Amino acid sequence: MTPARRGVAFVASKLAFGGAERVLVEQVRAVAATGVPVDVWVAKDDQFEQLAPALRAVGPAVREVAVVRGATGLAWRLLRRRPDVVVAYHAPRAYRALLRLRRVPFAPRPVVVETVHERYAWALEPFDGTRPRAADAFVLTHDVRAAVRRAFGVDDARLFEARPLFASSLLDPDDAARAEARRLRAAWGVGPDGVVVGFLGRLGDNKGLLLAVDLVRRLVLEGHDVHLVLAGRSCPELGDFDARLAAAVAAADASDPRCRGRFHLVGAVPRRTPTYAAFDVLLLAARTEGLLPLMLVEGMSAGVPAVTTDVGGIASCLRDGVDAEVVAKVPDDERDPTPDVVAALTDRVRRLVADPARRAALGAAGRARVRALVAANDFHGDTRRALDAARTLGPRGPAPRNRPGGP
Repeated sequence: MTPARRGVAFVASKLAFGGAERVLVEQVRAVAATGVPVDVWVAKDDQFEQLAPALRAVGPAVREVAVVRGATGLAWRLLRRRPDVVVAYHAPRAYRALLRLRRVPFAPRPVVVETVHERYAWALEPFDGTRPRAADAFVLTHDVRAAVRRAFGVDDARLFEARPLFASSLLDPDDAARAEARRLRAAWGVGPDGVVVGFLGRLGDNKGLLLAVDLVRRLVLEGHDVHLVLAGRSCPELGDFDARLAAAVAAADASDPRCRGRFHLVGAVPRRTPTYAAFDVLLLAARTEGLLPLMLVEGMSAGVPAVTTDVGGIASCLRDGVDAEVVAKVPDDERDPTPDVVAALTDRVRRLVADPARRAALGAAGRARVRALVAANDFHGDTRRALDAARTLGPRGPAPRNRPGGP
């Protein structure tokens, strides 16, 4: 990518603090590092300032990070900036604006590159046909080629992979972080032999958090000295899920005297590293994911052993019983885990809670694994190569107007 290019515009629906949005930040870094001008436009401002400062701080190549509402406003921005590449992520108004722009005489047509994180139906929505007609190429964060090919009628020459494993996600607790972790554990009322099962990430309904509450409640009633800590930002777009999660935590706490004070819904944390250092086990009972969730990369890099379902790309990164406890979720669809999967997750957590030596060994192996995955990866280079190749290919011909989405 050369500075002579007109620029790259990134268009997203929101800027919340999650794994997908962190991918956008790293994509911006990859492009801006070459000196190519970058603009970032989002449709919603309710969580805008969670990541906007990080984007503005990338460097002087980032011209604008702004909320731009409506397809008309975005079309005018595109006419003024005239980028040669637009990177979109699940942004309906972007597709409407780009199709509208094609009807303007002599307006430049940028190459539109979609970023796709998952192969599930929600991630492949056609949005009344606007998405398959607007997109020219796709950057996939893991191998979901077959699903994207079927959903959008695109050939493999326009499908590129850039795995979102980057060094900025690696954590390494120092003495200060470990001291703060001890203070956190004391504040949660964890005794010297207590085990903290933890989650740190977006408190989304796909993460199995309600399942985690009930799982830990059952372990406590079995006599295990265990606490559950759920940390991270809420998801206002999920309607009443925050209230349902809070109610589940309160109900578990009140369900039996032995459960009192063992469930902690702590919200957003100012520092991730001490929080992970305060955990003894990571639990991710997710029903949908992309490649490798940010929580697993961060927590495992800090040495915390993980218990997780194998959804999305997790099984392609982690080896069951070697790097983590990885429970097969069959089928890997968008539904909640079945009772058999829940029972397997419970058994894996139970064994780690009861076996400090196993926790230490699995934590060390997981730490080495995620660091090796990151070291072998080149997300920035792969992103630049994908955008260059898409620009060279140029716009593709018209796609069917009503091609159905879905895997």
